[in-house]
Amino acid sequence: MMKFTIIPAFIIMTALTLSPARAEEIETPGTTPIALVEEAYLRHKKGQYDQAILGYTRIIQRRGLTRRERAISYLLRGEAKRDAQKLPEAILDFTRALKQWPGYPQAHFFRGRVYEQQSRLTEAYADIVRAVTLDPTREGYQIYLRLLKKRMAEAGQAVPEDAAPPWPVEPTLPGGE
Repeated sequence: MMKFTIIPAFIIMTALTLSPARAEEIETPGTTPIALVEEAYLRHKKGQYDQAILGYTRIIQRRGLTRRERAISYLLRGEAKRDAQKLPEAILDFTRALKQWPGYPQAHFFRGRVYEQQSRLTEAYADIVRAVTLDPTREGYQIYLRLLKKRMAEAGQAVPEDAAPPWPVEPTLPGGE
């Protein structure tokens, strides 16, 4: 019996939008954008985080990517790093995604979740509020914001007023990226 893995649509759409390789980069069936994304994603889901990170890095290093394509690739690599418990590296990749695409709500959301894992609740709150501001229709962001407010209150931390949310703290990227 054949086993099929269902790949989320956003992964496939990301791969389909990746710019084709330049003429000097010869593509083989295993090096097309969609093949690279699928391979990295499958390794990620199998818990083979280091191989997934390498796969996403290959995508990031492709020539001709748009800023959005590169941002999405950084986001995917950041997710693999988060799952590998490489939290500071994950934050850097989410920040790199935001440098490529400042209005990317998912990058704010995922970075906020990593900040929360590190008990950096003020930074988490700033990023989650920013994600909600950028995409107020995403119910998951709203739910997570309510849970984060509750956690902050339980930890005795003041929850900033929603009318004046703090803007996300931007970590310094190594090498002035």
